[in-house]
Amino acid sequence: MGKAKGLKDKLYGAAVVKMSFRLRGDEESTAFRVVYPGVLRDLEIDDAAVEKYIEENREAVERAARGSTPPPGVR
Repeated sequence: MGKAKGLKDKLYGAAVVKMSFRLRGDEESTAFRVVYPGVLRDLEIDDAAVEKYIEENREAVERAARGSTPPPGVR
């Protein structure tokens, strides 16, 4: 079994998922409305916490959503 994810890792993952849809203008798509709530449920976090994380870490989240991973320790 894998290592349990900390809150920061969960928020980062959900933020990257959300931002990837946002950057494509697909937040109203059926795919987003199905996938994103499932991510929140599986990670046991809420959208408000993800939005706050995005606000505080926008550059790193956008970079990851575009396909470039941040250097270690940036999350």
